Amino acid sequence: MNRKFLWTVVVALGIHGAALHPALADDSSGAAKSSTILVQTAALTQKTLPVRMTTYGSILPDTGSTVHVVVPRPGQVSKLVVSLGQEVHRGQKLFEFATGAATLLGYQQAASAVKFAGADLGRTQELFKEKLATNSQVAAAEKTLSDAQQALKAQEDVGAGNATQWILSPADAVVTEITAKVGDRLDQGGAVLQLSERGAVQIVLGVEPERAGKVHAGMPVAITSVFNDAQAVDGRVDDVHGVIDPQTRLVDVVVRLEGKASTGLLPGMRVKGVITLATVTNWVVPRQAVLSDEEGAYVYQIKDGQAVRVNVKILLDSDDVYAIDGKLDPKLKLVTVGNYELSDGQPVRESDAGATDKPGAQGKAK
Repeated sequence: MNRKFLWTVVVALGIHGAALHPALADDSSGAAKSSTILVQTAALTQKTLPVRMTTYGSILPDTGSTVHVVVPRPGQVSKLVVSLGQEVHRGQKLFEFATGAATLLGYQQAASAVKFAGADLGRTQELFKEKLATNSQVAAAEKTLSDAQQALKAQEDVGAGNATQWILSPADAVVTEITAKVGDRLDQGGAVLQLSERGAVQIVLGVEPERAGKVHAGMPVAITSVFNDAQAVDGRVDDVHGVIDPQTRLVDVVVRLEGKASTGLLPGMRVKGVITLATVTNWVVPRQAVLSDEEGAYVYQIKDGQAVRVNVKILLDSDDVYAIDGKLDPKLKLVTVGNYELSDGQPVRESDAGATDKPGAQGKAK
């Protein structure tokens, strides 16, 4: 075969192969350009956000506006004409009390002692006029009468001479507790009812022992019913107990409402309390702008058309935003949508307003 012809065939085949397989041909322009990711961005902003703690508890009568109605002397509850939760008015009948037999007997004896001492003093004074009694005897008789009168007055002050007595309400109030029932025999000072001023309540919230140290007196609290949070009532932390409640295993936080703002809150109601612990001023970003991996939380900013990863620390999780801290550049925009497709150094293209492309889609660099 002619050698010149052979080389012609080889060169022709080589040119044909390069046309069929472009990858085999020389690329005078270098490697193909990298793809870009379409993203949405926003400017970094700083805001002040409250640091809050959500707790739950109950409405209780305000101990500072509570009156315990007790029996004035030993005896028995014979009638009870009010019920738990009932509103009562000043002077209204609460319960009837029957004086104990021993107390009645003591009153009768005290009355007899006064009568006898008075008669004895009279006889002693007559004898003194006849010079048959001395001054000291008269003085002794006078003291005996005085002692008997004081003893009788003490019995009268507690109503010991009344076989029965109606106990009346000392003020306009609500019956918040009944501690005795008809037929109960009580000693002097035994409690029968507890009355509380209407609207005077306190809230007791339960806080985990590990978090109780963050709560202090004076912190503002928003109180709502657990079944209806449409209306919040403002209050402040009044006291943080120093022991764990044995029933709830939580630390009790006492909240008092500001003024008379207890409308709709009744003793026994379950409530939610949101305590404002402090405020934080820092970078505030949408939740979707923050990603996380084994290294922790991070965001992307755009610099010279490329994604730059910035590791951050989440300071506060509030509603639909995070307060974060990190080596952020306030001059660079923050990637808010499309960040899941990014890596450090990835070329990006910002989505124009009204663009039909979806963030996160790939395309050729322009």
